[in-house]
Amino acid sequence: MYVVSRTPLRVSLFGGGTDYPSYFERKPGSVLGFAIDKYIYISLLELPVFSSYRFRASYSRIETVNAASEIQHPMIRALLEHYHINGPLDISAQADLPASSGLGSSSAFTVGMINALSALTAAEKTKYEMAREAIYAEQTLLKENVGIQDQLHASFGGINRFNFQGPDFSIEPIRISGRDLKLLTDWMILIHTGITRRATEVVTEQITKTKTGSLDSTLEAMGALVGEAQKRLEGGCDEADIRELAKLLDQSWQMKKGLSSSISGSAIDELYSHCLNAGALGGKLCGAGSGGFLLMIVPPEKRHTLFEAVGKNNCIDFRIDTAGSTVIHQTLPHFSTKASDSQ
Repeated sequence: MYVVSRTPLRVSLFGGGTDYPSYFERKPGSVLGFAIDKYIYISLLELPVFSSYRFRASYSRIETVNAASEIQHPMIRALLEHYHINGPLDISAQADLPASSGLGSSSAFTVGMINALSALTAAEKTKYEMAREAIYAEQTLLKENVGIQDQLHASFGGINRFNFQGPDFSIEPIRISGRDLKLLTDWMILIHTGITRRATEVVTEQITKTKTGSLDSTLEAMGALVGEAQKRLEGGCDEADIRELAKLLDQSWQMKKGLSSSISGSAIDELYSHCLNAGALGGKLCGAGSGGFLLMIVPPEKRHTLFEAVGKNNCIDFRIDTAGSTVIHQTLPHFSTKASDSQ
């Protein structure tokens, strides 16, 4: 059998930081964001039982091993062991944009891997199940410092508000027309900072402070912007609303920088100011901070000026993905790779 899953990256707009258990297990949290049409692709190919190896994993490196426990990629290893996949299996990962760039690529990889493995083993999962299992894999199996919005965006797609309280979460799809959604993305652009980082390392200080409650007032204020932004998006979302969204994003970004000393830096602050001077109205750094992509809101007539200021090759246009993680190719098995066949 050959399976290919496609899972979207995401842009978090408001409320980031309230999706960590250290916060929403004590207080209500909420985030607003959307999935974009930039993807991670996971392909799984069952190999003949007489193959000379059990697993081949191709991502930023290539591994050929005889047991899942020998795989160096932590998430691939954890999921293969968790789902008792014995191979022989060829695993390949590709992405439209680089990893560690603040667009939720780690969670998109996890969700996409779960989706592909589910198709491979004929154990179909709902989007809710995929998100839940991805959260479990990251937080419990790998014990990473991650929130829970990225797995939801990757699984469900679209533009949504997610609410968190204790062990539960709820989903509110943003009520917006396709025309207004296109207008919104016409005013948005992603700008690469040239800096990569691992989110789980960046948020260590933030999570420590969150557990003590010292960030509660800031996180509550950031969470309040979710409702304000939702009203703008669902109220018609004309050009005036988008300009107000830009102001709200700037407010959120200024507050977010106070959560941890590692969220921003002189290079990022200078690039942000450079974008504003070139005509952008406001924006934020995507993801946990310390690198990756800036999301900027800029009037369409100012795009050319922005391109000249920051370099067009550093700018990424995008649209909203509405499908979430999907299996885009699947063939029927031609031979069995069950554990009993390899004995």
